[in-house]
Amino acid sequence: MIKVKQQRGIALISVMLIVALCVVLASQLLKTQRLGISRAHNMFERQQAFQYAKGSESFVKMLLTETLKEDNGVTHLEQTWAAEGMAFPVSNGLIEGRIIDLHSCFNLNGLWKPNLDKAKQKALRDMFVRLLESLEVESEVSLEDLANNVYDWIDPDDYATEAGGYDGDMYSSMEFPYLSGNSALAHENELRVIYGFDPLTLNKIKKFVCVIPQYHELMINVNTVKENEPEVLMAVLNIDESTAQKVIGDRPEKGFQDINEFWDLPSVKAISGIANVDRKAFTVSSKFFKLITNATYNDAKFALTSLIQLDEQYRAWIIGRRFGGEVERKANPEDEQPKS
Repeated sequence: MIKVKQQRGIALISVMLIVALCVVLASQLLKTQRLGISRAHNMFERQQAFQYAKGSESFVKMLLTETLKEDNGVTHLEQTWAAEGMAFPVSNGLIEGRIIDLHSCFNLNGLWKPNLDKAKQKALRDMFVRLLESLEVESEVSLEDLANNVYDWIDPDDYATEAGGYDGDMYSSMEFPYLSGNSALAHENELRVIYGFDPLTLNKIKKFVCVIPQYHELMINVNTVKENEPEVLMAVLNIDESTAQKVIGDRPEKGFQDINEFWDLPSVKAISGIANVDRKAFTVSSKFFKLITNATYNDAKFALTSLIQLDEQYRAWIIGRRFGGEVERKANPEDEQPKS
């Protein structure tokens, strides 16, 4: 009799263990299911935010095409694309965007051009040096060496242009070696690996430089340089700030309709050495733009940077995308100060 009771007790314990195991398994399955549902929900919302961001590309392409067709290719800051703080409410979300004319900044790839003689290449680097000077850049190397280092990073050979420059073996012999680019820059962030460009320098110049992939022209639109940011115009025309602001202030409200109007401006004619300026570096029509989009759908956010090119018929094409927005590296003032 006692033996039967013992067997019943063991059976009861076994049943309780099995029930407990089933409860644990069911709980884990429910947890996994809830996690899967939550993950799928987040992926759906993020995908919807991404589609909103891509939708902004279509809108901006249409806007640029229609605007430039209407104004015969003339690009200026009174056009709709140049409006600050554009925001469009959408279903369960918001699309915010900003368009930058890449002809109002200094295209770093324009520092090197194939089949250009040394004197003209040097003149381009001198423009970049003047831009750095106007921005009061300080570095552990000279401003001339900074310009030379960008030039050497882009040019196809492994030899430094000047005695203080960096290229080829100089990068591969560093403590953490790597190869120099020997090709056009793809993004402004590549400056981080070019010798001499510390975070403090990058923070100072980031608003005034840009990269147009595989485009080796330095073409400045005199209609889209802002009056409160004249440094690029100062560098290219080799003028001081007051003269640059005077030139921009004399600009018509809707910009110059022809580049000859700019050259005929009395304040431009009065510039010392204006006859020696390369007029091919100036335009009133832009064909490269950057679109920075921040899209929100419920709790999901998506940042997208798009490069847009317009052809001769003003048709717009996406030539590059960057996901995740603009990433900055914050400088530690104590660790990143230039060496004396």
